Amino acid sequence: MGPNIRRVLCLVAPLVVVLTGCQVQLATTIDIGLDGKGTITQAIGFDAAALKRVGDPARALRAQDLVDAGWVVEPAVTEGDLTWVRIRHDFSTPEQANDLFAQLSAPEGPFRDFEVIRTTGPLSDSVRFTGLLDTTAGLAVFGDKALADALGGDASGGLLARVEREEGRPAAEMVDLDLTVVTGGISRTWTASFADPSVQTLKVSDSKWKVLGLLGRIVLFVLALLTAVVIALRIRVRRMRSRRLMRRTTRRW
Repeated sequence: MGPNIRRVLCLVAPLVVVLTGCQVQLATTIDIGLDGKGTITQAIGFDAAALKRVGDPARALRAQDLVDAGWVVEPAVTEGDLTWVRIRHDFSTPEQANDLFAQLSAPEGPFRDFEVIRTTGPLSDSVRFTGLLDTTAGLAVFGDKALADALGGDASGGLLARVEREEGRPAAEMVDLDLTVVTGGISRTWTASFADPSVQTLKVSDSKWKVLGLLGRIVLFVLALLTAVVIALRIRVRRMRSRRLMRRTTRRW
């Protein structure tokens, strides 16, 4: 992990705090193939008011820091009422995916114990994802402890409290998080708000049986064996005919 980037969600966190009161949507997608390859995509959606407040989303997200760390920052696109900025990183092995999870969220962040496990065997290949989605700490999960201590326990400097007074509801209810995990052909989505009182357990897996492929190879082997036997029998019959003809010719002479 490079010196200019700590966690992807840590870069998103200031925007979440600043834009509280507007419509902000966080969406994380983890797509894992049965071969262990895949992509992690972190997206943040802004409504018109949030976009006006933040200005250039790529600059606000410190896009260059992300690029330097190997992430791809896609151009902002408008979909419905939201403008989305997506940050993605490909991985070629489960081990690399597990390393990227550490870049996505700190151990005390909302994404806990994320892990991809791939197994291969003579009859099947499988991939499994497990983890925890923990938003029980509310928006404080994004906070910087040192900054919070310096500001008397509030890393937002009173901003969240002001927004809550203006909006008349907890700031934690104003930010939603969607997590979608795809393993092979199986997809599951979990939705959480930062006002949720419980931790969600994440499990999704898929496998591909090799039986049909194995049967196909057996059939091909049997066909090849039968073909070889037929050819061998034909050659033997021809040789026997040739010997008989030679014997008859020898007797005549």
